[in-house]
Amino acid sequence: MRELFDFHLHVGHFHEWSEEARRLWMETGPYSGKIYAQDGCLDIDAFHQVLVDEGVVGGVLLPEYALHTAGVMPVERAIAVSQRYPRYIPFGALNPEIHLDPVAEFERQLTLGVKGLKIHGVHCQHRVNDQRLYPVYEICQDRKLPLMLHAGTSIFPGTRLRHADPYDYDDVAVDFPSLNLILCHGGRNFWYPQAEFMVMRHENVYIDLSGLPPQNLLNYYPKMAKMSHRFLFGTDFPGVPGVAANAERIAALGLSKDVLENIFINNARRLLSDF
Repeated sequence: MRELFDFHLHVGHFHEWSEEARRLWMETGPYSGKIYAQDGCLDIDAFHQVLVDEGVVGGVLLPEYALHTAGVMPVERAIAVSQRYPRYIPFGALNPEIHLDPVAEFERQLTLGVKGLKIHGVHCQHRVNDQRLYPVYEICQDRKLPLMLHAGTSIFPGTRLRHADPYDYDDVAVDFPSLNLILCHGGRNFWYPQAEFMVMRHENVYIDLSGLPPQNLLNYYPKMAKMSHRFLFGTDFPGVPGVAANAERIAALGLSKDVLENIFINNARRLLSDF
């Protein structure tokens, strides 16, 4: 079994996700029945074992503060998993509707141990180039912390697809040229060419492949093999048909060993000093 670093792992208790998120996403895969205790709380040991069985040697843990769409899975969930299993790297999350002082909240999350940040404008109903977040982006740039931005569609009710506008992501990349910026889901559905162009245009922009049908990746990103140092394996766990199965479908695309190792693990090692 190949070694995988999954750059897109969701954490939180089952009951913290919205009913629609559970129905439309989590329950479509095989994992939700394996990683939660009977009371709906995340079973950290089971979470870890399921991923080990899939060949995952490390990953990024993602909280979320999406009041009106996915639900609220606070950063403490990611910290709890990471404290028991340090192979998983906790990222922070912010929503300006909840965190009226984003800098103070991000500094709090940093003291807890987060090693990066994810912003989900589509679920949290704000633009990623919202000026309220720019001081936080400055912190990420200064401290060399990766910034993940949800870049693509979502089927959850209440989401605002206008906040996946590629021009907004380009603003962030232009305004913070030394910031490592990761486009989660790589422009899913509407914006694949724009996402690939962002990787070509900005030397610090990456694409994570989570939530995408792996057999179609070379159609979405014709330059993926040539620019393999800028693509990251991720799954959107637990709402994924299969972690190892996704990796095997990528491996079946006919890519070289070096390209596959870049995507599956090496790029994550370059981005994350703690892994």
